[in-house]
Amino acid sequence: MEEKKTQIKRVKRGWMNLKVTRIFSDNASTKTLYLEDPEEGGVQFDYNAGQYITFRFDSLVEKPIVRSYTLSSSPCEKDAIAVTVREVEDPFVSRSLCRDYKVGDILRARGPIGKFCYEKDKDHNHLVMIAGGSGVTPFVSILREYALCLGQQGAPEKMTLFVTFRNDKELMCWKTLENVCTKKNIEVITTLSRQEIIPEGTMFIRGRVNEFLMDKVLEGSYENKTFMTCGPTALMNMVVKHLTSNGVEEKHIKKESFE
Repeated sequence: MEEKKTQIKRVKRGWMNLKVTRIFSDNASTKTLYLEDPEEGGVQFDYNAGQYITFRFDSLVEKPIVRSYTLSSSPCEKDAIAVTVREVEDPFVSRSLCRDYKVGDILRARGPIGKFCYEKDKDHNHLVMIAGGSGVTPFVSILREYALCLGQQGAPEKMTLFVTFRNDKELMCWKTLENVCTKKNIEVITTLSRQEIIPEGTMFIRGRVNEFLMDKVLEGSYENKTFMTCGPTALMNMVVKHLTSNGVEEKHIKKESFE
């Protein structure tokens, strides 16, 4: 009988050269870059959903600069890793990633690192995620990782995502969010903070993620839930203040800033 070959994963601890294999335009200002390590035959390195990698750029300015981006792919996806980048005027690295990089180009990177992850042994079985704009990317990774195995060993039993974008032209990883919200025990609530008219028949809510919305969707129940928040500082501060005022312990509140 022919021996079945298994893919060997490994941890990359030093700098590596990641090749851009394909690029997807989420919207006019956001790109998802799919990457693989040609030096390792494309074998995916180990990482946890919610972690990030750090890129080094030697030629953008006089001195080398580094920037970190959360992986929007998940460990259960074997063909490549991915980062989703929204173009902003500052820092200009995002403009270069969105405008200049093409399939076949090489990005110098190291990682992954970070503790902004779901931990089965420490966290509650209901994971509530609150994001603003590009702060959704670690949650996209987490949703992709656990959407098909909720309730199984090592996975939460239920996931709820609150995410706010300025308008429907700035949605990020939207196909993934549309897909996962059809799964049992996954809820995605999406608000548009600066859009006056919400198209009929859509799943959007006008406004921002706020205390009233959180309390309404959670039906005033904050027990037996672990909360994660990522995005602008003002959003995260509001979330933490609201949660602590409702009796949530600090060990069940995790935050990650992109600012």
